[in-house]
Amino acid sequence: MGQVNENCPNRLQSRDAPPENTPPLLSLVVPTRNERANVRMLLSSLHDVLGGVQSEILIVDDSDDGTPDEAALAAKELGVLVRVMHREGKERKGGLSTAVIAGIGASRGEYICVMDADLQHPPQLVPVMLEAARDRHADLVMASRYARGGSDGGLSSSLRRFLSKASKWLVRLLFFPRLMRVTDPLTGFFVVRRSLLEGVTLSPIGFKILLEILIRSKWSRSIDVPLKFDRRAAGKSKATMKQGVDFLRHAFTLFWDTRVRRLAPGRRRD
Repeated sequence: MGQVNENCPNRLQSRDAPPENTPPLLSLVVPTRNERANVRMLLSSLHDVLGGVQSEILIVDDSDDGTPDEAALAAKELGVLVRVMHREGKERKGGLSTAVIAGIGASRGEYICVMDADLQHPPQLVPVMLEAARDRHADLVMASRYARGGSDGGLSSSLRRFLSKASKWLVRLLFFPRLMRVTDPLTGFFVVRRSLLEGVTLSPIGFKILLEILIRSKWSRSIDVPLKFDRRAAGKSKATMKQGVDFLRHAFTLFWDTRVRRLAPGRRRD
């Protein structure tokens, strides 16, 4: 697990931050890789929309462009509670998925929000999802591109939009009927109740951490919130062919572990 960057004001208390020994209501886990151009705008937007919410922000960083320093400076100027976990070398193995797991492990909030730093995930949806989770007693609240009112317009090409929809249908078929009512099981923007993850071993391959949670945890109530998926504010997309291959490996590994292996002769059926 990466170390907390001590140059970051990780103990800086905003007016809405909880006392040091009191867990916050919400922990935001933000994996970053070369997002120096976006991180200040992200923190400013989160500061604006989370007024009154006791929260902390954990940035798990695999950057080489000075993202941690920019995050520390912005946090100090804005007066928000931010911790930066900068990872080097082998710590970065697994990329986004292991970064999210490291952030979850270091977080303290009753609820955890996972989101990207590139502003394709609108910060104004965070309090909406948190409110839905609390008021409707949901285990998971997912920002969905495919719920009514949502949009996948931020994807860079018609090919990427096609592949995204095809991937969604693939996992819904592989894990039918469990994911039948989940409109966007591959979204990277969601809120999860911490208690749901207790005792759950997450072993994702690639970057679809939500799929891992949906299949390996014992959730009972989920809610979709429409997401208008925006274009990146700055920088380049991290999507690669390798990520596509990793997604397929992840999906079929989950299928084997949870559908095939558990039903093999000699194994107890839960």
